[in-house]
Amino acid sequence: MARIQYQNLNVLVADDFSNFRSTVNRMLMELGAMNVDMASNSEEIIEQCARKNFDVVLCDYNLGSGRNGQQVLEELRFRKYLSMRSVFVLVSAEASRNIVMSAYDSAPDDYLMKPITTQMLHNRLDRLLVLRKTLGPVYGAIEQQDPHTAMDLLIDMSIAEDRHSTAAQKLLGEMFLEYGEYYKAEKLYMSVLEVRELDWARLGLAKAKQKQGNLEQAGQWLEKIIEDNYLFLPAYDVLSENWLERGESVNAQEVVQRSVDVSPMSILRQKNLAKLATKNNDLNTAVDAYRKVVKLGKQSCYGSVEDSLNLMRTLSSALESEREFPISIVNEAFSGMDEIGADLESYPELKKAQLMYLNSRLLAVRGNRDKAQDVLVRAETILPVEDSDIDTEVDHIRALIALGYPQKVDFLLERLQELYAHDQEALQKLDEFLDEPASDANKAIVAQVNHEGIELYNDGEFDKALECFKKATDLFPKHIGLQLNIVQALIGKLKGSPNDEETQDICRTSLESIATSIDQNHSQYKRFAQLKHMARTFYDIAD
Repeated sequence: MARIQYQNLNVLVADDFSNFRSTVNRMLMELGAMNVDMASNSEEIIEQCARKNFDVVLCDYNLGSGRNGQQVLEELRFRKYLSMRSVFVLVSAEASRNIVMSAYDSAPDDYLMKPITTQMLHNRLDRLLVLRKTLGPVYGAIEQQDPHTAMDLLIDMSIAEDRHSTAAQKLLGEMFLEYGEYYKAEKLYMSVLEVRELDWARLGLAKAKQKQGNLEQAGQWLEKIIEDNYLFLPAYDVLSENWLERGESVNAQEVVQRSVDVSPMSILRQKNLAKLATKNNDLNTAVDAYRKVVKLGKQSCYGSVEDSLNLMRTLSSALESEREFPISIVNEAFSGMDEIGADLESYPELKKAQLMYLNSRLLAVRGNRDKAQDVLVRAETILPVEDSDIDTEVDHIRALIALGYPQKVDFLLERLQELYAHDQEALQKLDEFLDEPASDANKAIVAQVNHEGIELYNDGEFDKALECFKKATDLFPKHIGLQLNIVQALIGKLKGSPNDEETQDICRTSLESIATSIDQNHSQYKRFAQLKHMARTFYDIAD
């Protein structure tokens, strides 16, 4: 083993207890370290790492008030204050599963449980630093943005069959995947697995298959990895991506939920869960996840004001759909809104207006109409539509809907379609509120769904046709044509089972819902009247 010259290393020891800092400093001095700095809290760690490049950071998990060691590591990486050659070791006396998994999830270079000894510290640091020294030329090539040289070096190290070849293979596989060398990655991982069943190699092989479009096989392999080792969190991340690529967001959410159950203190996993649950209209789960995101975000570099705004949006949607929540959760959202509002004058006009529209909507949902209306008017005064952006105007639309102003909603939608006529991304955000999509992408989705659904209908596959049309109406709830397609599929089903009361009820409810948003001037009214007449064949229906 190459000898580590500890006297040449810059080391930072971070702990909120001075006795432990002194003890570790003494241990490092026994190893020959001469350049040791100290930090007692998260702010000091970040400040010192901003000024100086440390070879080793020994950081306690519990740093008193403020950020913990995991959150410090996340921020150091986020701000790029740690080089590839730096070693970050978390030290902790905590043994609870949530904290251990939280630390593991942040992927420090090592994790030491207190109490630690000089010999333990020596062994761990020697192993990590020798590896860093061996991979030094590779890191240099990567930092010089020369990936081909880095991969050539790693290929030589991978076939050397020494104690560092496994680490070289792991990094080489990651680089093959990053730079699109999927076949080379597959061959590498298969050669590793011929010798030993390593989780990272199994995961890499699944990634390579997934990148090559073999989603089903990759998904099966990923499930097997998780079944064998449910604590291997990276497999959950890749599997959720797999389901999303297959268009199965509900399955993707279920996988993310499982990863959150393993590591509940991960803000990024909670954010992912919240976004997927919102997309899947699982608003109870979304509200719960966003509440945790807001709480975790207070000490995380990944937290932002937008997390509180998303909580307000999701809670408003849930309350509008008559979901029941304890008053404490609603009060919590208002409290968060008040915290943001306390700094309202420091925000740009755009963010002020957005916050006020969200406030107006939530107030309206809670029945405080007068105050909601007052806040809405002030927001509209602050920021004309022409000076706004599409995300703020979507919140504006939702506030108007909550206050029951359909004519104002229609007028605003017309104005926004004019303003964003050449912005496809903006039009996609408006499609949710329109009778028919305005964006090219969503028009194509509706056309494809209609084609698939109608083919299933013509083949007599009414349940499959219904499933197809319902997926589309989840995306475009106001699309009358899709809603009428559902009614037509229900009537087709009733022709084979005329006494199916459940199908009759769904058909009746669907027609009643359509009736509230269609009149005789609508282009689809004639079709609506025809389907309503056909439905009378199976059950009584009011005019």
